[in-house]
Order: sequence, then C-alpha cells, then structure tokens
Amino acid sequence: AVLKKKLDELGCDFNGTTDGRRKGMADFGVNLVSKRYIHHMLARMTAHIEEQSGMGNRFEEYVAEGKNRYEIEHISASHPERHADEFPDAADFWWWRDGIGGLLLLPKSFNASYGDLPYEEKLKHYLSQNLLARSLHSQCYERNPGFVRFVAESAFPFQAHPEFKKADMEARRKLYQSLAEKIWHPTRLDQELST
Repeated sequence: AVLKKKLDELGCDFNGTTDGRRKGMADFGVNLVSKRYIHHMLARMTAHIEEQSGMGNRFEEYVAEGKNRYEIEHISASHPERHADEFPDAADFWWWRDGIGGLLLLPKSFNASYGDLPYEEKLKHYLSQNLLARSLHSQCYERNPGFVRFVAESAFPFQAHPEFKKADMEARRKLYQSLAEKIWHPTRLDQELST
C-alpha cells in the first residue's frame, strides 16, 4: 500500500509526467546518466520475454560485470550518412539512434565485431543472440513455438524489421514501452504480495 501510494504521488508513468515536463519513453534515450538504467531495463525486458517463451530467465547474466558482459548495442551504426534520406540533419539521426527503440543488449564481443556494419548485414547475426535481438528477424517468428505463443497471448506489438528506419525505431520504442508497462505495472505489487 505504501509503495502504490508513493507511485501515485510521483505523477509520472511511461508516457511522462503529469506536468508535461518529461515525455516518458518517447524522449528516453541513452546518455551518460541513463546508460545504467537503460542497461537494466533492456536486461529485464529481454529476460521477461525469454522466460515467458519458456527459455528460462537470464537476467543475472545480462547484468553481470566482467569480460563476458553485455553492453548496449545501437541497432543503427554510427554513420549518419547512411541515413541521410530520412535524416538530412545529422543531429536528428543521433537523437533517434540513441532513443530506447534503437537499442539492444548484446555481448561485448558481438558489439565489437558487428556493431559498425549496416543494419541489413547485422540482421542475420542477431539470430544467434538473445530473443529481443532475434525478434528483429523474420525467422524468429518461424519454428519458435514458445515465442510465437507468447506473442499471440500477450498481444505485444512484436514484428520483424527487414530494414531499420525511423518508423522501425518508433515501432520498437512502442514495443519496449508496452513491455515496460507490463513488467513494472503497479498491480504487480499486489501479485507479489499474494505469492
């Protein structure tokens, strides 16, 4: 009851604050301050969809430190010139690229090896990674009964992205927001209390 009351008093949710000063996940992106929080959120979302798909929960692995650690991966490489058709202003490209919808959590070794490739070349390599990364590829929706069942039952807006443009970044942001609203919904406090 105390936690629920505190949450109500905060005046904010994943859509932003009641005073309009913050825009929620629509403006949420990686920077020096948010990096740790985003890493945790991506780890929790990835672990959630894998667990719900019958694959176990690897949250501890995703947040562990060390040489085999996971890092935030920008889905779009740091080449604004590759996206000049949609982002004539490079600053606009950087803002969208750093937004939560343009991010994944991947092993440091993967990020170092494939991070600079164009999206179309990286996409096939995402199939060997965690389920949140794999969900970008159309093959993730084939012969993957646990995940396909989870997507159907949850109605989360998962979809394959053969390319990764501004509309894809926005669709992905909406997916992440849907996941966050489910995972961190205040009613989960009641569920935890009853178990």
